[in-house]
Amino acid sequence: MKQKARHFTAACLIISIAVSAAACGQSGTAKSEQVTEAGVFTAETLYPEMILTKEEMLSDYDAMWKAVKENYPFFGVLSRNNPEHPDYYDEVIGDYRRQIINMQQEGDAAMWEFITIVSGSLYDVCGLTGHAGILNPHYFRELDVNKKYIREYPELQPWVDVSNRPEVISFYDYYDYLLTFLTGAGEEMEGEDEDKEHNGVPALGLHMERLGDKGDTAYVRADSFDDSRMEEEVPEIRGFLEAAEDCGNLIIDIRGNGGGNTVYWEEAFVRPNLTEPLTYRLVRLMRDTALAGQFFGSFYQGSNLSAEEVKNDPRYSEFPEEDKRGLALAREIVTTIEPEDSGSVFRGRIWLLTGPSVYSSSEAFAVFCRETGFATLVGQRTGRSNSGGAILYELPASHLLIQFDVEYCLNGDGSCNMEMGTAPDIESDEPLQTVLDIIADKR
Repeated sequence: MKQKARHFTAACLIISIAVSAAACGQSGTAKSEQVTEAGVFTAETLYPEMILTKEEMLSDYDAMWKAVKENYPFFGVLSRNNPEHPDYYDEVIGDYRRQIINMQQEGDAAMWEFITIVSGSLYDVCGLTGHAGILNPHYFRELDVNKKYIREYPELQPWVDVSNRPEVISFYDYYDYLLTFLTGAGEEMEGEDEDKEHNGVPALGLHMERLGDKGDTAYVRADSFDDSRMEEEVPEIRGFLEAAEDCGNLIIDIRGNGGGNTVYWEEAFVRPNLTEPLTYRLVRLMRDTALAGQFFGSFYQGSNLSAEEVKNDPRYSEFPEEDKRGLALAREIVTTIEPEDSGSVFRGRIWLLTGPSVYSSSEAFAVFCRETGFATLVGQRTGRSNSGGAILYELPASHLLIQFDVEYCLNGDGSCNMEMGTAPDIESDEPLQTVLDIIADKR
């Protein structure tokens, strides 16, 4: 159950990387020039107490990167992604810092440029590795969903505590003001991109149909496992599967699914289609720091698995040596999903279509299927990010929140899931057609 809570926390966060980039720009310089040329901001501000001095901006920026370097376990991944320039991130961090030093803006324009610089530096260094990014106002408000689950999952308290801090709430009122002043749209503008696409993949919503000449193949495409959709969509999926119980094959397409809540896929696809319990195992590690411990310390208390034991386990032959340094805590997550009392709805073969836009809890679904054999994976390697969810770090002067993962999740061979994702059982650039061809050949 703990894993559900952690993936649930990530649900509100992963898409915020893309939306923050859209709202603030992926390049600090590009967006700040646009604001300057447009002359949007005036010398007056309704929030004079929110305006930082340049020294305070630099202090925030330095504190942020200190926290990231002490807690974020994926700098080895970033270096391997850029083998010709493995320390490029230090140069990028320095380049963005100089943008603050050379800033000519004042008042609201300066604060907007500062937010843009923070967002741009995180994106240019980390990309989509480890849920790194800022929280914009839309996704800050989405954190309220944690309060809904706090009784069931008290371990969510650290996230609730940070988002409830008065200074943080005040800053996000100001951030909302900046967006409204800049765009005239504010919150509406922030959320609209979420419905259009995710990581460049058009959002198709939930789509279900029967395929094949005889309509004997059930097909479900889910572009999100978002918690807000569960109440409506999970019953729809169950109803479709009950109506399609005579089909010999079920194809679940998550190629454009950026994540959400693991409970979604457990309730929609797994529990209704089990005849016996399925158990799968995950191993995660993290650094032993105060910040990481603030959010995840309770999950490692009493762990019977040591980091050294994991590092020396011959099963994990692909565990990169440079990544082992600093990882001081380890835990094993054993999750068992129980079937429903009513028995399996769908008794045919299940296929899962995967691709590089599969992240977070949809990545967890791919891992589950691969580890348990619940479904055959067809397509391309997933986008990765099967993590425990991002922590929140409050910049001390501005009170802007940033997010990043602190847990390092191993694949079965010891490779980093955040780097390698999950490989399909059958590789294909056209996975739907591949599965349909396999089904046709077996008729």
